Amino acid sequence: MSTFSDPKLSAADTVLPWQSDQPLGRLLTTCRDVMLVVDNQSCCLEANGVASQLLGLPRQTLVGRLMTEFLDLEGNFEDLWQAWLQQGQGHSRCHLRLANGAVKTGELSLTAHISPHCHLAIFRDTSDRQQLEAERDTLKHQLEQQVSQQAAQLLRVEADLRSQQRRMDSMLNSLESVVWSVHPDSLATLYVNAATQAVYGYSPDAFLGDAGLWLSCIHKDDLPLLMDYIRQLYQTGKLDCEYRIVRADGTIRWVHGQARLVVDADQTPIRIDGTTVDISDRKQAELALKDLQATQQAMLDAIPDLLMRVNGDGYLLSLISGGEITLYGPISRDQPQSVYAGFPKALADLRMHYVRQALTTRTQQRYEHALELNGQLHYEESRVVPLNDHEVLIMVLDITQRKQAEAAQAELNHKLTLVNAQLNRLATIDGLTQLANRRSFDQALNREWRRARRQQTPLALILCDIDYFKPYNDNYGHLAGDNCLRQVAQMLQSVLHRPGDLAARYGGEEFVMLLPNTSIDGAVQLTEGIQRAIADLNLAHAYSPVSGVITLSFGLVSYRPMPQEHSPRELLHRADMALYQAKAAGRNCYTISQP
Repeated sequence: MSTFSDPKLSAADTVLPWQSDQPLGRLLTTCRDVMLVVDNQSCCLEANGVASQLLGLPRQTLVGRLMTEFLDLEGNFEDLWQAWLQQGQGHSRCHLRLANGAVKTGELSLTAHISPHCHLAIFRDTSDRQQLEAERDTLKHQLEQQVSQQAAQLLRVEADLRSQQRRMDSMLNSLESVVWSVHPDSLATLYVNAATQAVYGYSPDAFLGDAGLWLSCIHKDDLPLLMDYIRQLYQTGKLDCEYRIVRADGTIRWVHGQARLVVDADQTPIRIDGTTVDISDRKQAELALKDLQATQQAMLDAIPDLLMRVNGDGYLLSLISGGEITLYGPISRDQPQSVYAGFPKALADLRMHYVRQALTTRTQQRYEHALELNGQLHYEESRVVPLNDHEVLIMVLDITQRKQAEAAQAELNHKLTLVNAQLNRLATIDGLTQLANRRSFDQALNREWRRARRQQTPLALILCDIDYFKPYNDNYGHLAGDNCLRQVAQMLQSVLHRPGDLAARYGGEEFVMLLPNTSIDGAVQLTEGIQRAIADLNLAHAYSPVSGVITLSFGLVSYRPMPQEHSPRELLHRADMALYQAKAAGRNCYTISQP
């Protein structure tokens, strides 16, 4: 490294331009870069204060020194210097050696002949800029990697969503009941599963393409009643009725319809969801069962299916029937015979058990029994009435049709239970985040409010909001925004460990945690746990003024309802005001509602 030589003064004795109140003199005083006035041999004639400060030398020491004593150019200095003097200007990258041994990287610019034999050299320090550019390039590379990773993750999420949709469609299409959604005003079909073909005789596309097809399938005698049910739906929010339809082939079928009115956060109807189940077999079974019951009652009033008089030893003393006894085949009535001779052993054993029971207790006995005859399962109901100490009267009824109808009804009820459970889940879960939706939260809040008021325990509420979510959505895109909402929702769900605690999507980017029997200290502890969890997620947010990652603002309240308070409205209001204060305080923090 070169050392500084002794000064070689070459300044004239007369007043020079930079020593007077001229523009160059003012520029030397105000310029923020190193500025030197040099002669033809690059010897310093004048230096500004920045040069003295940066080099660590007083002006008197700088004047008279050659530029090569503290400047290293990229190339041969003498050749560059002569070329610049001939061209009138020059520019080059260089290194400036300071008095303390440090080196600064920068750019040297020369403006030649500002006055006879005088030239203006300006050194601009670019060390900080180059460091910033290097940091910028590193950050750009990191961001490009993050964008690439997020894009791949979004593709995986989209594939999962499509797969889930296919599974949901497959599951709905496998149901025997019709699952549908219609517009609340026009009743135009928004969705319908494949079961319409079996129930109505029309394909799903037919309903999607014809808004009036639903109503045209209703039996004309039942249409006024159904329209009245639909009008009531807008008041009660649900519909449950049975009516007849006319299939595409002209046949009439009975169906059971259930529906719910779906509304948005402003209670504006957005669609009607429901199910329709073909209950024709059940209806026919009910009618057949009614006929059978009427017939059985008439037969009991006159002559039942079968009357048998049996003694304690199990011998048939007499019997009455309308001819052949259809359950068992013909039985001789000419002479007494054992019940074991004309009946299956299992049935005979069971019958004799109740015969002895009736004779012992002197009370009527009743039982049902199943038996297989000619490959078909039959059912009978027997009543054993004691006549005296040694004999009973057995009245037997064939209840096969009733049992079959009950089995069919039980199977149908099971299917309806499964469909209703699925519809209830769809009505209470937020589709994007899989958290409880606003409706589910409102129900839970009212329920826990009443419990807290009754038991006089504190009820805590945490209302939180994703900071600057709109810039996130605008810059990263709605798919990234949806993914961000899902990750935040999963994190909130993961920090809740008590069965009674509830995390719900309150609306947009707002979430709410309902914490029964929780003090404000417990709410604060949970909030701080959420803050650590959201920090661990490290979701990049380059457009947030408060942080480079996704952050949350919180409003906390814990309140013990008074016995006379009938609504949790005040609890929600205080949590909302606390959240507003947290945002006003700069966001990425929590505020506790004060009593």
